[in-house]
Amino acid sequence: MTDDRPPRGDVSAPRGVSPHIRAHAKALFAVGIASILGILASFVFQLLSARSVTPSEFGLLSAFFVIVNVAAVGSASLQSTVTVKTAEALSAPAPASRSSRRLPFEALVLGVAGGALVASASPWLADALDTTPPIILAAAVTIPLSFVFADAMGLLQGSGRISQAVWWSTFSQLGRVLFAIIVIIAGLGLGGMVGTVLAALLIAVVGGLWSSRSIPRPAQGVFSLDGLTIVALTIAFAWLTTSDVIFLRAGAPSDLAGIYASATVLVKAGLLLPSTLSLYLLPRFVKHRDNPNLARVGVLVTLGVSLATSLVMIVGFAVLGDWLISLIYKEDYSSAAELLVPAAVAYLPWIAAQGMMIKMTSFASRGAALLLLVAVAAQAIGFSVTVPDVYAMLTVFAAIGFVVLITFLLIDARRAGVLRAAERSRAEDPNSGPIV
Repeated sequence: MTDDRPPRGDVSAPRGVSPHIRAHAKALFAVGIASILGILASFVFQLLSARSVTPSEFGLLSAFFVIVNVAAVGSASLQSTVTVKTAEALSAPAPASRSSRRLPFEALVLGVAGGALVASASPWLADALDTTPPIILAAAVTIPLSFVFADAMGLLQGSGRISQAVWWSTFSQLGRVLFAIIVIIAGLGLGGMVGTVLAALLIAVVGGLWSSRSIPRPAQGVFSLDGLTIVALTIAFAWLTTSDVIFLRAGAPSDLAGIYASATVLVKAGLLLPSTLSLYLLPRFVKHRDNPNLARVGVLVTLGVSLATSLVMIVGFAVLGDWLISLIYKEDYSSAAELLVPAAVAYLPWIAAQGMMIKMTSFASRGAALLLLVAVAAQAIGFSVTVPDVYAMLTVFAAIGFVVLITFLLIDARRAGVLRAAERSRAEDPNSGPIV
């Protein structure tokens, strides 16, 4: 696992363009391979789990993952904050932006508080999720671990050591598969499967902490205005791209909700590419966020790749949708093929918007955070009115997505205009201060 930072040099010179592009492409390729392995490992673990426990036990395991996945959204917001602040601190000449503190204080506070909250509510959560209190308590144990892991990954990502961050994240998925095979051979059942998640996460936490031990910790973190803004951005966007399934499950027949969920699982694979790009591009956007020309190139590339991914998915689902559904699911889910193309079209602006989220996060855009909070309310109203009409719900979903995407572009264009005006002002008055 090596540092992914491309070699320094004058990338504006014609002779430096190709090596610069090759360096970025090589690093992105390595990140992509690791991400694909992680996704495949997650899929294999789900298959192993489903085949090694009874249907009733699998329901209990699913409840365990509901809590684990909710905690993952919170820890992801912490990782984004630490990434931005670490990249910012390492790029700043002032040593005051660094901290001598070594312990991940914020991660421990948030993780322990979250775990304690879940543990204290275990009887109620067990009833609501149709599971048992021990399963809820096991999920509660993962919460502080996931926050500490996210903090370590943010330090690695923000310092440009992307491969280490991605490979430790990938190991947490591969480790589950390796331990699951041992559990199946030993016949340890449901308890063993829950233990595999804890064991893999614990090893990944230790590895992440060791790899990030030498990286200076930023003085500011999640308990700051920028940090809270990034948390709002991350959580609001995660809700906006998952609440369709939740609203449909609450307001539609269970078979319809299941069919819709089976289709959107495939469609949401398109969100993985912007997520992978974010690992590599976010610290670079932070480093060059006051350079409108470089930032513009990054935005155009991210937006273009995201839109191209969506279009390829739409065409692919139109041609191969029936075959994919029959290959992956049982015959009961055959009608999900009809939803693939409409859902892919509805998700198109959201996939592109997730690409723009990298830029919004890099400068902790308060306007973008406010926009997403308003979008959450608008989406809740729209879904409440349209559910259980799936096509009407997708229309609302797509419309809000296009508004979010266009507004993101306007926010970015306005910021670029301000930066260019500041550059012109500095050119006219060399004694003027730096852009802040």
